[in-house]
Amino acid sequence: MQLRLSDPSYTDRLANFLRSLGQAAIVAGPGQLEVDLSPTGPTPAELEIYLRVWRVLYPDAEVQLGGDDDGNDDPVPEA
Repeated sequence: MQLRLSDPSYTDRLANFLRSLGQAAIVAGPGQLEVDLSPTGPTPAELEIYLRVWRVLYPDAEVQLGGDDDGNDDPVPEA
C-alpha cells in the first residue's frame, strides 16, 4: 500500500517508525512510502493503528493512504 506525506521531510522518519514496529516500509520517493500488505505483513486495520500513533507523535505530518483497489486516497482518521 502507498502512503503519502504532506511534508516530504518526514518521509525517512515515518519509514523508520514503521520499521521499528517490524513493518516493511520502503521509501518510494519524496513524501512516498510503500508498505507490504502481503499475508505476512500488517492488515490494513493494523497499519491504520500505527498511523494513528504516528499522527499523535507528529501532528503536522499528514499521511494519506493510497493505492487502494477502489482508487480512493483516504486520509488517516484523527485519533
